Amino acid sequence: MEVHGVSAEEVRRGPPNPLGVRVLRVLFVLALVAAATGAVAAAPSDAAQPCASVGPALTALGLSAHPQSGGVVMWSGHVASWDGLPLDVDVTMPASAAACPAPFVAFAHGWGNSKTDWESPTASSTNANKSGWNNVSFASRGYAVLNYSARGWHGSCGPDSSSDPLKSPAGLPAACTAGGRQYWVHLDDLRYEIRDVQWLIGRLVDAGVADPARLGVTGGSYGGGVSWLAALANDRAMCGGVGWSAANGADPCARKGNGDLVPWRTPKGTPLHIAAAVPEYTWASLALALLPNGRASDGRPGAPPSGDLTKPIGVPIESYVTGLYIDGYEPPAIQNGFYQPPTSTDDTANLPLWSTLVQAGVNTVGVSVPGVSGIVDNSIYQLEHFKSPLSPLLPVDAKVPVLQIQGNTDPLFPPIHAQLNYQKVKAFAADYPIGDVYGDVGHSYASNPPDVWAAFNQKANAFMDHYLRGSGSAPALDVSALLTRCRPGQEKNAVTTVAGPTLAALAHGTRVLSASGGGSTSNVPLGVEGPASDPILNGGAAGQVAPFGTGCRVMSATTDPGVAAWTYPVDQGFTLAGPPVVNFTVQTSAPDAEIAARLWDLSPDGKQTLISRGVYRLAGTPTAPSGPIAFELSANAWRVPAGDKLKLEVAGADAPYFQVDAIPSVTNVSAANVSAASVSLPVAEGPPTQAASAAPAASVSPARTSASPASLPATGGDGARAVVLGAALRMAAAGLRRLLRTSQSG
Repeated sequence: MEVHGVSAEEVRRGPPNPLGVRVLRVLFVLALVAAATGAVAAAPSDAAQPCASVGPALTALGLSAHPQSGGVVMWSGHVASWDGLPLDVDVTMPASAAACPAPFVAFAHGWGNSKTDWESPTASSTNANKSGWNNVSFASRGYAVLNYSARGWHGSCGPDSSSDPLKSPAGLPAACTAGGRQYWVHLDDLRYEIRDVQWLIGRLVDAGVADPARLGVTGGSYGGGVSWLAALANDRAMCGGVGWSAANGADPCARKGNGDLVPWRTPKGTPLHIAAAVPEYTWASLALALLPNGRASDGRPGAPPSGDLTKPIGVPIESYVTGLYIDGYEPPAIQNGFYQPPTSTDDTANLPLWSTLVQAGVNTVGVSVPGVSGIVDNSIYQLEHFKSPLSPLLPVDAKVPVLQIQGNTDPLFPPIHAQLNYQKVKAFAADYPIGDVYGDVGHSYASNPPDVWAAFNQKANAFMDHYLRGSGSAPALDVSALLTRCRPGQEKNAVTTVAGPTLAALAHGTRVLSASGGGSTSNVPLGVEGPASDPILNGGAAGQVAPFGTGCRVMSATTDPGVAAWTYPVDQGFTLAGPPVVNFTVQTSAPDAEIAARLWDLSPDGKQTLISRGVYRLAGTPTAPSGPIAFELSANAWRVPAGDKLKLEVAGADAPYFQVDAIPSVTNVSAANVSAASVSLPVAEGPPTQAASAAPAASVSPARTSASPASLPATGGDGARAVVLGAALRMAAAGLRRLLRTSQSG
């Protein structure tokens, strides 16, 4: 063992004087404390050299230099990964006189994007999410920065690597396909994409570029998944990927099982460790994100307990599932990425097959069909075990500091994902160093206000500088929510923040709004509310199918036919600070049905603005169970002024956002008990007793249909309507990439 240049023999023998002994012991104890807490800034691990000295090592990696403004230099090229697959890489280095090995940040890009996602010619940017948070902004402060394209995307054996005029895999170079290399997208798989970035970091450490004790990771959306997975993998790499290159020497995963973890080391054997991570608007569970079943809960007082996130099978978020799949890969002219080819036998990321099953209609009856059930079970297993931070294969065993931001208005990865990740690490240690920020950011229909991003980027830079550079005081790692400002009349309000030491502490009380009555609803989508509130159909290019605009969903107040609705007058303003919980009773004769709920803010100007929504899968044999149900809608931070009304809607279909169930159903919805159907709201004001007593009496709007329940259309949806809707979604997907980038979703 060697401690700061002192040999093991000198430690045993001791320094020549007692004072030296005491100093050494103090330093050793401090080192142990630092290792135990994981919450102090790492010190540089090696003697510093000018960064100009690493040029030959970067050239040897296959990179070439391109000087940028401000003295920083970008090195670009392809670096072979652990299996030999060439990854498209940019490494932005600080000015030549800066010290190397340097503190280091890896940026991971979003779905459909490339290494350029977080790059900018200057530290500032017209993209609010990226301004002050990009390769040049970090390099100008002395960091080495990695930007890379993940395997299967663009220049990393994606369409940009293909010489075929149609950009098909047939034109890929041999380096992408030799030896059966799995060049296609694996959905941030720990065994592939995460091992790729771990390998790249290791090569840069061996090259003298990056300090192994001061490694940071960040990214948004798909890249946010990389950030969380890399942080939770900590100093470990996951085995199970196919194709280790013999040119790399001995495989550390030799004789290891699929999903086993091995120490994360550089090719030359240096131990590696993530010292800080900043994930943005990303997921905890891919199954929960793409097929929510209504069983997720943040566990706050009064909330229903969290259940199994995969059983029963959830309801696909149809518009996003369709749009994202097309955005990634749409023959014959392919632009962004490759999914596995039809000739492949890879069952770890069979996106074409999984997409086909989803589009055929996913429900509890369909997934139980022999031959289908095994495929569905495997797909869920792959999503949850190898591509999700909640994976049971990723036990938390160290305090890697994390600062995460999640979108209160993000319909792809809503706040529950950040909450579940928060709960996972806090279960390991109550003092785990994690900070949470919630705001109107992320994927459409988030507004991504520039002032919100400016505030977060300032905090995130201070976070990285403290833990990676050792500069500045430790940032406050609390939980805060910035109020959403998209209700008419609030757009120009200043940023207002609700903060607390924990998630539950954001709300100081509970306001319960209740009403009697009810109605019936079928799974035939009627009216304009569904299309008008969809995040994709109306979120892309101007002039698209039904252009209601970007940002929060605001429309003229209305209630669709066949929707049960309750309105609640608000005589005393309050601030929602968390997820609403809905309670009502349901009854259906169908074996499978979905219950979708939307919560609207009705303002006096005749507009309604969507606050939150959610879905709950009913399933049973031979009929779905009847009775009271309770589930959380998506959390938000929202000021409801006195004089507004809140409207709770319950529908058997909320299309096109949620996929319409293929099984015909009519569901009666009524009060959860003899007196009321209710929505329970965590609020920032007052003690719980005062908040509850302040709840006003509510008025009831019955389902807006003149038909009796028995005469409602009992079908799974109009076939012609489905065809038109599918075409509309494909048109919307054509603008999805533009939408994701303008929304800063990455």
